[in-house]
Amino acid sequence: MIRHIVLFKVSDRSPEGSRSQVETLRGALEPLGRSIPGVSSLRVSADPKTIETHWDVALETEHESWQDLAAYQVHPEHRRALAVVDSVAAEKAIVDYELD
Repeated sequence: MIRHIVLFKVSDRSPEGSRSQVETLRGALEPLGRSIPGVSSLRVSADPKTIETHWDVALETEHESWQDLAAYQVHPEHRRALAVVDSVAAEKAIVDYELD
């Protein structure tokens, strides 16, 4: 099993703007778990904003194989979601690893 984690910082740091951009990310990313084959699970979680230096949103997906992850990353639905992500995310951090 492969886990793919992406952390996002939104570009609008105001409370209202940040909430709106977090929801934009959630709306773009959550459907991918249902529309792309090879995604075993997908979760989008927002940080409660209790510590200013924390990242705003975490995307966590799981895939049966590295090939499934690769297919997910080039899938047209994922590419469309990336356009939305790129419009609101100021920073991204990504890690992929194999679960034991």
